[in-house]
Amino acid sequence: MDYKSILLSLLGTFIATLGNSQIFDVHLHSYTDNDYWGGQTHPTGILSPSSAQEHLARTIEMMDKHNVQYAIVSGSVESISKYVEADSRFIPGYMDEEELIPIKEFETHVKEGTIRVFGEVAGVYFGRTLNDPIYAPYLKICEEYGIPVAYHTGGGPPMTPYRCCPKFRISHGDPLLIEDVLIKYPKLQVYLMHSGEVFFENAVRMLNLYQHLYVDLGVLLWVSPLTQDYAVRFLKSAKNSGVLNRVMFGTDQMVWPGAATKSIEFLNSLEFLTPEDKQMIVYHNAIRFFKIDE
Repeated sequence: MDYKSILLSLLGTFIATLGNSQIFDVHLHSYTDNDYWGGQTHPTGILSPSSAQEHLARTIEMMDKHNVQYAIVSGSVESISKYVEADSRFIPGYMDEEELIPIKEFETHVKEGTIRVFGEVAGVYFGRTLNDPIYAPYLKICEEYGIPVAYHTGGGPPMTPYRCCPKFRISHGDPLLIEDVLIKYPKLQVYLMHSGEVFFENAVRMLNLYQHLYVDLGVLLWVSPLTQDYAVRFLKSAKNSGVLNRVMFGTDQMVWPGAATKSIEFLNSLEFLTPEDKQMIVYHNAIRFFKIDE
């Protein structure tokens, strides 16, 4: 290979990466001292801060490092308020537990802007889907006020039913199980976290049929070789199906802020995605979905 060919090859590699692109991370998590569960290194080698305060600081550092302009952060009302106060780039999302905050309180937070996203809705961990009657009044409010809903799809960490959540079942994470929600609330903005994970083919089919539905990549890009395999197959299918314009970047960093770096590196490594594809995924699709006026 001559000198000119080497330069062209290097230039092509540079162009194909995200470089210093603006990023919109639609899937982060927040904590208080009472609910923080970090401190242990992830099997992939990503370190976890020892406290909620350090977690917040490291998450902001990662956002600075990777030029993250906006980030949906989900957790308790207390924790999301803390993160939003620390950095205006955070957009607050309320994450449910087995018991949800009272519906009147939820509506008040929506009206005041202290909840701008309903999610991560983690019903799968409590043995229910988004179709469960417990969510109906919350979804009605979300549709009325234009509040996006972020819904967990796919599986969970190893041994989940034994470690924390006895009602958890992988089968509840199938995106097809929430189809009735899309029919009942036609104006509701919904995105499927983790792009269906093991059910990624069903997620692609749902995207194809319901053209207002979006997804995020969540843990697929970093958490294990299994999920990375799902990511590759999902993204190839989404591209071939013409629905890549509704796929959004999200890290689901949980207690490991370094997941952002791992996610970006893996996305950059996917040569079947063009620079334009990557720009859509990491920024432009989310700007459109969340109706950010730039």
